[in-house]
Amino acid sequence: MTPRFDARLGALPRVPLITAPTRLQPVDGVAPRRVFVKRDDENSPVFGGCKTRALEFVLGAARAAGATAVLTAGTAGSNHVAATALHAERLGLRVTALVLPQEPGALVTRNLRLAAGAGARLEPVPAGVSVHPDRERHRAAVAELLGRGERPHVIPFGGAAPVAGVAHALAGRELADQARELPAPLRVYLPAASTLTAAGIAAGLALSGLPFQLTAVDVVGNPSAFGPGLPARARDVATLLGGPADAVRPEHVRHVGYAGTPYGLVDPHAERSAGLLRDAAGVEVDECYGAKAFHRMVTDVDDADGTYLFWHTGSTRKAEEEVFTPVHPDLACYLG
Repeated sequence: MTPRFDARLGALPRVPLITAPTRLQPVDGVAPRRVFVKRDDENSPVFGGCKTRALEFVLGAARAAGATAVLTAGTAGSNHVAATALHAERLGLRVTALVLPQEPGALVTRNLRLAAGAGARLEPVPAGVSVHPDRERHRAAVAELLGRGERPHVIPFGGAAPVAGVAHALAGRELADQARELPAPLRVYLPAASTLTAAGIAAGLALSGLPFQLTAVDVVGNPSAFGPGLPARARDVATLLGGPADAVRPEHVRHVGYAGTPYGLVDPHAERSAGLLRDAAGVEVDECYGAKAFHRMVTDVDDADGTYLFWHTGSTRKAEEEVFTPVHPDLACYLG
């Protein structure tokens, strides 16, 4: 990394939420060769995964601004909303989340229960209504919080605040330090929606000088997400951290589609791959998002040089024992 990165990092407000580095777990029996899993699901017993890495800086900014509450948005089963509810509650910050509909499923139920159990106010928003900060629904939510005497801090949809890129770049540097003795290049696979996690990790790896290729497996199913978005975003993060504009090269990143079911739905191929990982290594991965990226990696493994690594971006926390707070009636359909 660069001196400017370290200076930038030291100037950013941060709250300690994770234990790092998270381990690299070798796995045999799921592909023609040994692969590795980056166990970021283990970075916090409260709620692990990439969302929590980002929240160290995002909630740090909220605390530094003197906020009493945070306003965010996501789908009904959003990992980001659940992580924000659980971690912000421990920091004394009240959470309101605008939640958009999605297909029901086990992961949605778990995250909804975790968020509600942590005391978050979950406000359903009809399909087709924008929750962007410059739109009416979001402005109304801010006005309501101000009217209640709160000092709200806004976190973008899915947690995609620019400062989150720094957290993910740190994660990339962490992986580079761990993987220097592994055969190069490092071939990293992870699920992607906004691509901010993938962009940050790619920037961190590029600035560390480790030979790599990162494959972001799209789990949104929206063709508009393709194109120059990921490379440009990765270059932006690298530049922010003091790196050269060409630190992230075209061969470093791929943003690929997934030819299975749409966002939030279980895919049979991913389901089988998740079962392979569970049986071979005792690693649980959600079948809606993470398992799709793991399936793509297993499909891609060949005799090429290098090390294949699946980045476990999710949380494996259960919700069965959570104290459950009733949710808005429009969200009851997700509780099974």
